[in-house]
Amino acid sequence: MSVGDLRLAVDIAAWWTTAVYETAGAVHSVVFDGETRFPSGVYQDPDTRALSIGTPALAASVRLPEGYRPDPMTLLHTGVPAPGARFDPVDAVGAVLAHVAAAASARAGTPVSALTVVTARLWGPAARQRLHQAAARAGLPAPEIVTGAAAAAVLAGAGPYVAVCATGEATPELTVLEVARGYRQLATAEVRDPDSPTVDEALIRLAAERAAPGTDPAAALDDWRVVREIQQARTALAVRPHAPVLLPEPHPAVMLTREDLIAATAAHLGRLDETVKQLLADATLDRRDIGAVVLVGDDGARPAVEAALVAAGLPPAVTVRDRHAIVSGALRLGPPGARSWRAWWRRRSPP
Repeated sequence: MSVGDLRLAVDIAAWWTTAVYETAGAVHSVVFDGETRFPSGVYQDPDTRALSIGTPALAASVRLPEGYRPDPMTLLHTGVPAPGARFDPVDAVGAVLAHVAAAASARAGTPVSALTVVTARLWGPAARQRLHQAAARAGLPAPEIVTGAAAAAVLAGAGPYVAVCATGEATPELTVLEVARGYRQLATAEVRDPDSPTVDEALIRLAAERAAPGTDPAAALDDWRVVREIQQARTALAVRPHAPVLLPEPHPAVMLTREDLIAATAAHLGRLDETVKQLLADATLDRRDIGAVVLVGDDGARPAVEAALVAAGLPPAVTVRDRHAIVSGALRLGPPGARSWRAWWRRRSPP
């Protein structure tokens, strides 16, 4: 790969899209209208059927919330359009990839020559083929597909096996990877108490009860606007003790606390030790084999999860709060050529 080539890595996550690119030996964040991320969702105009993405799509959703799909990668993974949607998930993800590539190429002054895409989990052949089609529709090369867990494990800098714990999800999720075999995934499992609601569901129910005691929360559980508010509150609770949740009219805004989030998460952390045992058994490993742990997420319950991991006999975790670090790790695992990723990670690492 020549010095002037442009290597692009993209993470179209559930709510936000982030990307980095490498050219001439330097790695940079892709900037979109002055921001280093943009909303992942896609909006379909009910009259023209035209698709919009990013901030314009989110703004359009105020008029017609049901026309907005916040996570096009989930639709692409399943291959099934969301209820009421007439657009092709391949077109939706292709539009997002094209937007990212245009921003990166404009900054770098050269077209994309290699593409890496981060997925939340391992994808099967059919889903991978759909992602290849989306890249082709965006005019991009066939992508290297890297899981978020593998990208995070790159940042651990130790082996021979790495455990990655992702917070900010419905429940914490643990994955074990083998470093020597290209960060190959050996086993993965949710840390979940089957008798308890997911973290998001517990917080939505709590918010609905505070807004209107005795109200059935079923509508709120199915409303992406409420789920988005909960996700934003979870992030805010990492830095302050209270966070507002704006509910659809006619309901008033309510406050959630860090204690609310910790309690919703603690219901599942009680199963962490058992989950670790099963995960290691599935991977045919022992706790002593785990050379490093990476804790991914920007969630107010992160310290509680970190303490629970240590209590379960795992090494103290390296914490990764910046999604750009994950995309940087994915770039490292993508097509060869990057040389400066470690220096970039040190610059981007949170304190």
